[in-house]
Amino acid sequence: MLVVEDHADTADLLSRYARLLTCDVRTASSGQQALSTALEFLPQIVLMDIGLPDMDGWELARCLRECLEPVHPVLIAITAFHSQEDRIRSLQAGIDYHLNKPEFREDLMRILLQLVGRC
Repeated sequence: MLVVEDHADTADLLSRYARLLTCDVRTASSGQQALSTALEFLPQIVLMDIGLPDMDGWELARCLRECLEPVHPVLIAITAFHSQEDRIRSLQAGIDYHLNKPEFREDLMRILLQLVGRC
């Protein structure tokens, strides 16, 4: 699993969730770092923020979809961008799940438990 989050505390929390499910976890704090890590690591699941310092999560999702072809990791946005327009942009970018900060914990654990075999 790849965790893409520029806030260290949130990245740490998300990584802990993944480790609870015995997933191998890598982290990145920017879109560019996420792309280079993903090309090396080939994650099956990517947890990502939308508001990253160098590119937004929508652009990152499109790049991951293109660069990792034919691998199709599950992309999960965990973001403060909650509007209907934001959710539509996530769908258009190829993001599989769009979860809201700070209420994401229960939904994320439910999704990760469903995907546990992909780690």
